[in-house]
Amino acid sequence: IMNFDHKTFTTKESLLHEGMRQLAENGYHGTGIKKILDVVNVPKGSFYNYFDSKEAYVAEIIDEYNRQALILFDSLTADLESPAIEKLELLYRHMLDKYAEANFQQGCLIGSLAAEIGHSLELCQKAMQCNVDNWLSRVKALIVQAQTEGSIRADMTEEDIAEVFWCTWEGALIRMQMDGNAASANKVLQVLFQQLLIPTDK
Repeated sequence: IMNFDHKTFTTKESLLHEGMRQLAENGYHGTGIKKILDVVNVPKGSFYNYFDSKEAYVAEIIDEYNRQALILFDSLTADLESPAIEKLELLYRHMLDKYAEANFQQGCLIGSLAAEIGHSLELCQKAMQCNVDNWLSRVKALIVQAQTEGSIRADMTEEDIAEVFWCTWEGALIRMQMDGNAASANKVLQVLFQQLLIPTDK
């Protein structure tokens, strides 16, 4: 998400991608529109040709982040032959590797924004909820498959397990940023996959 050349994008795409980068580094309140415009080399007045406000701009950034996240999800889980539990583990470990490449300074953009602005900005709130819902719908499909395959406990609904996945993952990312390494996050994922979610008869 963070590596791109503005020359390959339209002006609006460049604004979205640069905004995504700066939001990940500085958060909502620490991200200034002027700095983004300077990097992309867009006059200040032109910003409002593309976005009605900073809130609307960030909501569209969240939508773009969602689009990229779903592309990643689908690409990593496309192998029809792999067990669903392996797909889930591959997905989360791949994302941890990406955070490691950023020196553990950045976590999930949605989780970080939610912690900072909560539900105070309606457009952003709706975009974040949509992002999480889209992600969880894919996770739930894999959980159902894993339950059918017998690798995930079936005494809980896929909705409940997916919520545990998401909340555990976001908490692990916060700990990762605080510690500056992925040791705790890896341990949590190991406990989740190998102990808490295994079928109760195993």
